[in-house]
Amino acid sequence: MAIVQAALHELGMAAPLSAASLTGGSIHDVRLVTMEGGEHVVCKVAVGDDGRRMLQSEHRGLRQLCETDTVRVPHIYGLVEQEASAVLVMEYLPRTEQADWVGAARSLASLHAVDAGNRYGSDHEVWLGGTRFAAAWCETWPEYLGVHRFRPLLRDVIQAGLLTASETSAVESLIDCLPELVPARPRPSLLHGDLWSGNLQPTKGGVAVLDPACFVGDSWADPAMTTLFGGVPWAFMDAWREAQEQYAKPSQVRERIATTQAMHMLNHVRLFGSGYTSRLMEIVSTLR
Repeated sequence: MAIVQAALHELGMAAPLSAASLTGGSIHDVRLVTMEGGEHVVCKVAVGDDGRRMLQSEHRGLRQLCETDTVRVPHIYGLVEQEASAVLVMEYLPRTEQADWVGAARSLASLHAVDAGNRYGSDHEVWLGGTRFAAAWCETWPEYLGVHRFRPLLRDVIQAGLLTASETSAVESLIDCLPELVPARPRPSLLHGDLWSGNLQPTKGGVAVLDPACFVGDSWADPAMTTLFGGVPWAFMDAWREAQEQYAKPSQVRERIATTQAMHMLNHVRLFGSGYTSRLMEIVSTLR
């Protein structure tokens, strides 16, 4: 509580009266804080250098999304960094039972239509869960996916002994084939980067997006993650695709979705172990 109290004080906010833990898949200590006057805020507390850098990445991503004036994100009061910890203070958005998934999909398509330059990657490190991806830019999408996403992940899982030789060979073949599987230069879009259902929260003001891992890439990468684990109505995907096609006719859709899903599953193997290997290999097999 002392860490939170110090952060709120530094931001010029009211003193906290109480704090309760929030769940939802975050790797940080997330608290719903009640302050003097009855206002609620969400405080994410990270300890250690990696945790601090993860919150820096999330804070940067939320600001990037907010600046596009497209998708709904919680208001950010600030990120307070100390020697061995960091606290990200955000607006509290209570979850509702009903959700405007069509409106959320159209907002996401609007985000993807914002001019994001002509390269793929980011000028800052991006954290996807507990995995760090270094800052890098590439002229083509297959190069960025292969060099800066797949290969670092594959290196880590090989070192951890999480894939067999045949499984490793299959993933390596997928990486080699990326230039044939996905377009070289799809329209670069600012991506949420980790858009599973847990990061889409229905609220009274619309569906909010949480915990971004933003970078510039192929717009199909966001709904690919959304459909990987389910939990979001198909109306969301249908509405996004309908809105997306107003900007560009799709090509190689199946491959664009599956390659992103394979990357996320490889990351899950890295983070959580071989329990995700069979799903990874199922996706890889569809791309042969």
